[in-house]
Amino acid sequence: MLPIIAAIPAILASITKVAATIGPFLAKNAPLLLDLAGKYLPKIIQTVEAISSILNITSPSESAEELGAKAMIADKKPEDFDKHNDYIDYLRKEVSIDKTELSDEKVDLLTRQAIGTSLMIKGVSETLGTEVTIPFIKTVSQLGLDAKVIIEVVKAYSNSDLTIDDIEKYTSKTLPIDQLDKHGDTLVDAYQKADSSMSVEQAEDAVMDLEIPKDSL
Repeated sequence: MLPIIAAIPAILASITKVAATIGPFLAKNAPLLLDLAGKYLPKIIQTVEAISSILNITSPSESAEELGAKAMIADKKPEDFDKHNDYIDYLRKEVSIDKTELSDEKVDLLTRQAIGTSLMIKGVSETLGTEVTIPFIKTVSQLGLDAKVIIEVVKAYSNSDLTIDDIEKYTSKTLPIDQLDKHGDTLVDAYQKADSSMSVEQAEDAVMDLEIPKDSL
């Protein structure tokens, strides 16, 4: 089985072949996801699927792969809808696939997952009313954050003057002291909103323990 990194050129070629069917948004964003996610794509997929389910964009039984497979055969594209989540609903309710007929080749599987995950990320952004970036999703996936915490982090950052992609710099302590403090306070607030039973001290401890594992770098 091909490693993800080695398979990327073939996946990009596969996405290009269905570009006319999936439309400009997916033809652009699925390759971007692959480029930025690299070998961490499986973790990112799990994270995005969990967030999407909590926000009721998809159900717990629906996968990014399934959504991607439907997009690849659908008659309509995201650009045919005023809202991105309306397109996702269209795929969920009006497009059918036979899962047993889907190719289990690594490249085909990853192509479907990349397309579906790109759809979900956009749906999450639309639902939360702020852009959820791929670098951010990659960081919180590496950190292993719970989906509920991630949602509250997105909300907290959207109401601040901080840049959400700087969370990675926060965990590596490469930001100025005043920025580290602001990020820390914002993250503590997000943890407490995600779990109302958590004390300030517990939330502070959780935030202080945030560190991307060395094997994820």
